[in-house]
Amino acid sequence: MLTTKDLHKTNESVEETGKYVCAAGETRTLEKGQQFPDCPVTNTATTWRHADHQHKTGDKVTESGSYTDKDGQRIELKQGDVFPSCPRSHQPTSWKHA
Repeated sequence: MLTTKDLHKTNESVEETGKYVCAAGETRTLEKGQQFPDCPVTNTATTWRHADHQHKTGDKVTESGSYTDKDGQRIELKQGDVFPSCPRSHQPTSWKHA
């Protein structure tokens, strides 16, 4: 199992200004010192990851949404899916939120 040091919860303090993605796949820009908000989709407590977080082929998807691989291929994935190989090269790759 992966260590989730980059996983933040609602009401925790934002330590780095930037774009973050909630578990439902919604992106928000948050400023250092703010608190992580509830999910903008469900209005309930959630988890947030920095939008620049990368995932590798074979990792489990923890947030639904659009992802782009290092070659620019874009796909939609749901929480619980597994990150696939590159659709173009069929080789292992890395994925980021689009």
